[in-house]
Amino acid sequence: MSEEAFVGSPDNPRTAAIVCYLTFVGWLIAYFALYGRPKNSFVAYHLRQTLLLYILTLLVNIIIRFALPADPVAFGLSSAAGVLLFVLWLVGLIHAVNGRQRPIPLIGNWAQQVFAGI
Repeated sequence: MSEEAFVGSPDNPRTAAIVCYLTFVGWLIAYFALYGRPKNSFVAYHLRQTLLLYILTLLVNIIIRFALPADPVAFGLSSAAGVLLFVLWLVGLIHAVNGRQRPIPLIGNWAQQVFAGI
C-alpha cells in the first residue's frame, strides 16, 4: 500500500500544482523548488497552463495601462479580457486542488503545445 503525502507537503505533486497558481513568484517556487526529480507530469501540466495565463495577463495589463486614457472602448474590452483570464485562472486552480489534469477552457491545450518543453 502506497501512501500519498498530504497536500501541503513538498512531496505531494498537488502542492506544486496549487502553488504555481498563486502568483508568478509561486510559479517560480513550484518550478525550481517543488517540481520533483524525476519530473512529475501532473505538475508540468499545471506549470504550462499557468505560464500561459501569466503571459496573457501581463499583455492584458499592458493594454489596459496604455488604453485607459486614450480609448474607453479598448479599456472596456481589455477589462473584460482581464475578467475572463481571472475566471480561467480560477478554473485551473480548482482543477489543481482537486488533483485533476484537465485543460483550462480556451487556452489549456494551446499551453500544452506551446510549452511542451516544461
